[in-house]
Amino acid sequence: MAQDEPVFAALGPLTVLGPEGTSDLVPPGKRRSLLAALLRHRNTWVSSDELAAALWDRTAYPSSISGSLKTYVHQLRKLLPDDSGGERLAGGRGAYRLTVRPGELDIDLFECLVTEGAEALADGRPGDAVARQRRALALWRGLPDDDIVDVVAARHLEETRWTARYCLADALIEQGDPGEAIVVLRAALGDDPLREPVWERLMLAQRAAGWQVDALASYEQARTTLLEKFGAEPGRRLQEIYRMLLSDTAAAPRAPRTAPAVPTGEPDVVRPAPAIPARPRRTWSHAVFAGLLVVLLTSLSGSTVPRPGPGVPTATTTSRPRVLFGLGPNVIAAERSPLVSSGIGMMTTWYHGPNQLNQYEGWRQDVIPRIYRSGRAMHVVVATWEDGTSIETPRGRACGQPYPLSPEFLTDMRRLARAFAGRADGPPLYISMFHGLQKLACANTGYLADPATTLYYQALKDRYFEVLELFHDEAPNAKVALNWDGWTASYDEPDIGAGLSMFQYFVEAMSASDFQSFNAFEKKGNAEDIRQMVEVLGAYGPVMCAYFGPHEDRVEVYETDLETTFTPEVLSELVADGLFAFSFRDDDLLRASPPTMTMAAQVIRDYGHQPPRS
Repeated sequence: MAQDEPVFAALGPLTVLGPEGTSDLVPPGKRRSLLAALLRHRNTWVSSDELAAALWDRTAYPSSISGSLKTYVHQLRKLLPDDSGGERLAGGRGAYRLTVRPGELDIDLFECLVTEGAEALADGRPGDAVARQRRALALWRGLPDDDIVDVVAARHLEETRWTARYCLADALIEQGDPGEAIVVLRAALGDDPLREPVWERLMLAQRAAGWQVDALASYEQARTTLLEKFGAEPGRRLQEIYRMLLSDTAAAPRAPRTAPAVPTGEPDVVRPAPAIPARPRRTWSHAVFAGLLVVLLTSLSGSTVPRPGPGVPTATTTSRPRVLFGLGPNVIAAERSPLVSSGIGMMTTWYHGPNQLNQYEGWRQDVIPRIYRSGRAMHVVVATWEDGTSIETPRGRACGQPYPLSPEFLTDMRRLARAFAGRADGPPLYISMFHGLQKLACANTGYLADPATTLYYQALKDRYFEVLELFHDEAPNAKVALNWDGWTASYDEPDIGAGLSMFQYFVEAMSASDFQSFNAFEKKGNAEDIRQMVEVLGAYGPVMCAYFGPHEDRVEVYETDLETTFTPEVLSELVADGLFAFSFRDDDLLRASPPTMTMAAQVIRDYGHQPPRS
């Protein structure tokens, strides 16, 4: 394979790599039809008669076939990159030949990479297999057009893609990365939920990750799908894996369910980095989670707290579950709130765009150091609101808000990180990134709403990893999370990747995050959304409700949410599932309703960690 990247991309819309590396779609019409015919018979001489049949209907041939064909050949030559070994598009006596060297056509490169990946796995080199199959699958943009490959060849390519997916999942499991394999297999099931080899590998990957319950649930899901579609039970291999899982589960000791320990007394200031496992909450030992929770909640402490052993005390009326309470929408307003004296331990502010950077850099002189000196954490919600538009991304043409994917965004995030940076051993800086991220795409109905939406989300995930690394480099105390809207877990539309199904497409990003973040602002009530989101997000790490405040400022909803959520029993369950922080949007509604202000203040006093007095 002489080429690092193909010159001709036919897996999907026919595209030619331009002379400066730009990707130009060949415009529809005779030149595109001519290129397709030549690619179909690449490196061989194709007669003028055969090319004419590809360009015109036999009843509509031009008066001079030879002359017209020469014109289109001449125009096409101008669009094609040079061939280093000779003439790219050559003409001879009544025939033409397009030279395509090894690796220059993505179809050929794709098949070669898949074959090499399978051979690498067979040879015991799973890392090489992963690299080749990932590169192969990255080339796939869809099946080629009918005028480039026939039906049989198209079917072969489609099956080759499945081979690549199977091999990638097998290699990931073999190299000890079953979580990544699960991401690959879940995406494959979105394309075809009837393929038993995908279910087989998914169950084995979940078993390898220690997700026994999820693996058993996958079998039931596969069985239901097959029975509904075909009225048939799963095949022998799936049933064998299921019996093996039942045997594993029966032999495994059951851990008792306990509530997590919570630190008592007045915490000081420290922020050890938490170790966040990327596996479902069902398999977490609550004793282990309690230890993680203690580390997180000592972010306002001056000394580390030892991880508790197996004998974790349960929450009682004398040892209440506690969370870190925050208040927004900006530090200046929050500092003037009477809620601060009740025990607010985190100041939340919002970033809406570059025009705020000068202000925040000014805060660097006094406001931000003052907050950190008080022992309080900082929390920044990165939220941009602009109209979505069609944009070019490294992933392809997509549709969404352009600013988060622009080069300027990374520059601005670097300035933001430096403005809010604190000491590594001081109070943390929490970053909730891409406020309600599903709203950034043009179609926020789901990950698979349309190709332009899917490509935008893929590019947004790439950008998130860049931002994650940037904040870790620039702010030693930074902890970063993707931010979700609180209704996401309350419904599910797998066909378009909406609601609960949307999480599976961001598993890798969520697993890499320092914590998990969501908003709760529904005007009809948020208590159930909070419970569901904490349960789902808690599979990937500690959870913050980053924005709480019912839409339209409905007092009765505000009060009901607080009454329902902040009881010892409910909050103990939420804390056990992962909740460690809860931030109020602002106190505007509370100031207008003194009884509600009193209620909120009492909730913070009862369940909040008190920061040290400055």
